[in-house]
Amino acid sequence: MDKASEIHEEGIRLAQHGNLAGSLERFEAALRLNPAEPIWNFNHGLACQKLKMLPEAVASYRKAVELQPGFFDAWSNLCAALKALGDSEAAVEAGLRAVRLSPAAGGGHLNLGNALKACGDWNGAEASYRQALVLEPGNTRTRLNLANTLREEGRLKEALVLLRESLKRSPNFAEAHRDFAFALLLSGDLRDGWIENEWRWQTEDLIRHRRTFPQPEWTGETSPGSTLYLYTEQGFGDAIQFARYVPLAAKRVGKVVLECQPALVQLLRTVDGVSQVIPRGEPAPIFDYHLPFLSLPRVFGTELNSIPTEIPYLKTSNLEILDSSASNRSCVNVGLVWAGNPSHLNDACRSIPIELLKPLWKVDSIQYFSLQVGDRSHDLKRLDSGLQIKDLGSHLNEFAATAAAIERLDLVITVDTAVAHLGGALAKTTWLLLPYAPDWRWLLGRGNSPWYPTMRLFRQPSHRDWPGVIQRVALELEMFAKSRIPPTSSQRSSR
Repeated sequence: MDKASEIHEEGIRLAQHGNLAGSLERFEAALRLNPAEPIWNFNHGLACQKLKMLPEAVASYRKAVELQPGFFDAWSNLCAALKALGDSEAAVEAGLRAVRLSPAAGGGHLNLGNALKACGDWNGAEASYRQALVLEPGNTRTRLNLANTLREEGRLKEALVLLRESLKRSPNFAEAHRDFAFALLLSGDLRDGWIENEWRWQTEDLIRHRRTFPQPEWTGETSPGSTLYLYTEQGFGDAIQFARYVPLAAKRVGKVVLECQPALVQLLRTVDGVSQVIPRGEPAPIFDYHLPFLSLPRVFGTELNSIPTEIPYLKTSNLEILDSSASNRSCVNVGLVWAGNPSHLNDACRSIPIELLKPLWKVDSIQYFSLQVGDRSHDLKRLDSGLQIKDLGSHLNEFAATAAAIERLDLVITVDTAVAHLGGALAKTTWLLLPYAPDWRWLLGRGNSPWYPTMRLFRQPSHRDWPGVIQRVALELEMFAKSRIPPTSSQRSSR
C-alpha cells in the first residue's frame, strides 16, 4: 500500500471512531498526493458534510462524479448537500441522476424527494417518498418525511396515520414524536400535543441545548415560598407567545425569575408576576424549580377552550420610536413586516418578496410604516421612490422599541414572525399572512386565532399563492380604512 493509501485508510479509521476533524485532515493529505481517486473525494465530501462544511462537500462530490460519472452514492449525497446549501434546483438534477443510476436504492429516492419538496413540488416529493418506502419499508425517516409532506398538503388525517405507524415501528424516534406533536397541535389536540412535544429535547436539533439543573422541574404545584426559574428556549415568537403563562405561574409560587434573549429583556419586564428578568448567558440566580417556556402549556393542561387570552399581557415603555407627529391621523397608520429570519427552516414559504405587496400601495388613506429589520429591510430601496413608507427598522434594536412603535399604529400586517405575536400580545389589531402549510399554532381552516383575540388570519388558498392573499388583504384594508376615516364635508355633500 502506498503512502497516500495509508493516509486515506487512517482517515477512514478516524471517521469510524467519531474523529471527523482528524479524518478530514487525513483525507485532505491523501488527496494532495493523489487527487484523482473518486472514492477519496467522496469520503472527503462525506466528512465535510457531517461537519456542516457544505460548500466543500459539494465541491468534493462534484469532483467524485467528474472522475466517475456512474458513482451513485456521490450523486445522491451531492443531492442532499445541495439541498442543505439551498440550491434546490441543482439538488433535484443531482437526485434525478442518482435514481437513474440506481432506481432500486431507496436512499436516492428519499434525497430526491427532499430536494423536490424544497423546490415546492409537493406532488413530486410525495411520489419519491412513496417509491422509497416501497424499496425500504422499514425506513422510518422516509415515512416521517412523507407524513410531513402530507400534512403540508393539508392531508392531516393521513399524516397522523403515518406518524402513529412510525412511532409504532420506532417508539424512541424523537423526531417522529416531535413531528407527531406538531400534527396533533395543528389538529387542535393540544393536550396530547404538549405531552408529545416534550420529546423535542431528544431530537438532533435540541439535544445539545437542553438545560440541566440539580433542582427539579416544576410540575405546576403550589409552593408560595419558592422561586421558579423560567427560561425561553427557541425563537422570539415562542417567548412572546408563552409569556402569557408567567402571571399564572406567579400565583402558585413565591417568585418568578425569567431568563430570555437580550432583545426581549426590557419587554418581558412588563409582564405581570415576573420578579426578575435576566438576559440569556448570565448566571442563574438561586431557585427551587425550573421549567422551559414551551413546557408551560403542558403543566397548565392547556386545551383549545382554556388558552389564557387576557390581553394585553405585555406593556409598552416610554420609548418615542414613533411620535405623534410622525403618525398621520387623517390616514390609517399601518405597520408592515414582509419577511422573517432567513435562517428559519420554513422561511422560503413564510416570507414574501416585497414587490408582491404592490396591491397594498394602491389603497387610499394609508400611511405605511416599515417594522422590518435585518437585511430584508433593504428591500425598500427597490420600491418606487414616490411611495410614502416610513422606515422604522433602524430604531428597532430591541422588542420594547418595536412594541412602542406598534402602540402608535392602527393596524399591523405581518408574515409569521415575532412581530405577529407582539401585535397580538399588545392587543393591537393584527393581520397575519400565512402560507398554505402553517405553523402548528395557527391551526387549520379558521380566520382567527384562539391565542390572540385581536388577530385575523389570511391564509394562502394554495401553495405559494401570495398574490391571492395580498389581493384579499388589499380589499379588506380598503374597507378598514373607510371604517376608520370619516368622509370629509365635501364627500358628504356629494352623496
